[in-house]
Amino acid sequence: MRTEWGRAKSMGGMSIQPVYTYLLVLLSIVATLGVQGFRYERVWTPLERHYFGAYSASQIVGVVRDNGWYTLLQVVTRKGSRLALDNDVVPVVAQSGENTFALTDQALKHGAMRLEFHGTYCNNSEMHTYLGSWIYQNQTLMDLVRPALWAGLVLFFAGLLPATYLDRKRSIPLRYGKKPSGPNLANVAKHNPTHRFRGFGLVNGKRTMLDRLFRLRKKLPVPPSKENPPVLVPVEPAPQEPVRRAAPNAGIDRGSPASRTRQESAPQEQPPSQETELEHAVKPTTRRFFE
Repeated sequence: MRTEWGRAKSMGGMSIQPVYTYLLVLLSIVATLGVQGFRYERVWTPLERHYFGAYSASQIVGVVRDNGWYTLLQVVTRKGSRLALDNDVVPVVAQSGENTFALTDQALKHGAMRLEFHGTYCNNSEMHTYLGSWIYQNQTLMDLVRPALWAGLVLFFAGLLPATYLDRKRSIPLRYGKKPSGPNLANVAKHNPTHRFRGFGLVNGKRTMLDRLFRLRKKLPVPPSKENPPVLVPVEPAPQEPVRRAAPNAGIDRGSPASRTRQESAPQEQPPSQETELEHAVKPTTRRFFE
């Protein structure tokens, strides 16, 4: 019986694919097509753009069959007709919006009369050689697309190392799982960023006029520590002694007739504030929460 320790190499779920490498390949293809399109519009001559289909077809189709139909642009002169070259034509736009060619001033001076399209049925290999000699200056199809291919390859090899690193970095969590996280790997501020306990402070309630004017508070901070844990223990207030009230007629002898006569003759005038003074004589002591 064999027992394997540790986690499995495959966690299942999402497929582990080199996404960044695929993206790099796609960008390389797009860059190759972009460079080729730029060269097609800016570098190639008008006749190279016109005969590119016939030039490539004469090489590809020549493997399957020998002959084929081709349409050639010719310059008609008084002596006959010949294949139009780059010095003979200039691209123009017709009234119908179609792209066509017109004779240059140099061709008109040499006796050119007009341009005509002639269809011919000839051998594919001979047509490929004929167009390559007069139009493409003996350049093959690989020579025409080589600069664009080099641009795509340079971009691919330049981004291969970063793409491999990003794919490996992405595949590790998907294959083995993410790193463990918990209170041992994160501090209290990360788990509770809004409620932070920084201890408590003792504020002096008796402030001078200067402290009140500049809003100064003499506060003694008490940071939390082992001797001072962040636990608030309420303090119960001490029981207050009951207030003893004095008798209203204390110190007067009620038994003597003189005093009784005096009491009857004179109205009993007791100061109304005597009880109030006695009640406020002893004020209940107010205790703060942290005292």
